[in-house]
Amino acid sequence: MDFVAQLQSFTESLPTALQFLGIAVAALVPYVEGEGAAIIGAVAGISPWIAIPVAIAANVGIVALIVLSFERLRAGIVNRRIAAGKTPKPSSEKQQKVRRALEKYGVPGVSLLGPFLLPTHFTAAALTSFGVAKGRVITWQAVAITLYAVVFGALFYGLVTTIA
Repeated sequence: MDFVAQLQSFTESLPTALQFLGIAVAALVPYVEGEGAAIIGAVAGISPWIAIPVAIAANVGIVALIVLSFERLRAGIVNRRIAAGKTPKPSSEKQQKVRRALEKYGVPGVSLLGPFLLPTHFTAAALTSFGVAKGRVITWQAVAITLYAVVFGALFYGLVTTIA
């Protein structure tokens, strides 16, 4: 508990802009993402009304950037292969696993269940590489990011305020 109190004291001494920046940077990191950044904000004593939206915005922003980048990359690869008359390469075992999940659960299911297995960064890239429309990927990833950041951020904020 002493560590949490020290962390909160340190966080309070920082300018508000640095608090926002810390949450935003944490949300950009795979495996930390929106929910992890919201938890970090809660433990650090940052208001959930600030930490959770900042974590969501940063995580959705990086995922959208990844989706848009992968869409362009995929289009370039597909066009080059078509022009060269080449057949597609066989999928790796991980790609096959994601494709089976996509066929079984659809984009909403993969987006909502994905964070339990892979960061949204990788799930979004995989969905885009399979040809799923960018708007659909971004929308469902945003839903998943928002859901998990709100749930975990609120849960940990409640936990920290109860303990403190």
